[in-house]
Amino acid sequence: MPIQIRFTDVDIFGHVNNAIYAQLFDTARYTYMKQVLPDVDPKGKSMVLVHLETNFRKQILFGDKVYVETRIDRVGNRSMGMSQRMVDAGTGDVHADSYGVLSTYDAALQQSFPMPEAWRERLEAAMAEAREADAAGETGMQGEDSEYFVKL
Repeated sequence: MPIQIRFTDVDIFGHVNNAIYAQLFDTARYTYMKQVLPDVDPKGKSMVLVHLETNFRKQILFGDKVYVETRIDRVGNRSMGMSQRMVDAGTGDVHADSYGVLSTYDAALQQSFPMPEAWRERLEAAMAEAREADAAGETGMQGEDSEYFVKL
């Protein structure tokens, strides 16, 4: 997913503030999840972020062109793991990578619930599709460290 760096994303040091990375990853994660699970309802049964870690590899400056790649790493009984990375559109350098865990969430009951089979099937299909695209060279992301990412 292409990301537009806004002037307000840049801090006094002249680079994108570290707090902004989480927002950018969140936007890409939401876009990806709406494609994979379009019937998820945030006011009903959905998935929520319960864990997030980010590694900052290289600063992003105002005017840099970056995009976010996203992949599903695992699907569990009530949660899933997702990796993302922010990549320079010109050089392919990774500016940051992130790992998050999303849990099923029932807004009415305010608790997790077992992963519906239909969701599991779509999530696993998305993992398989990304692997196939990567193996065919369609994502441009071959390599041990970069398999199975989907560029939105």
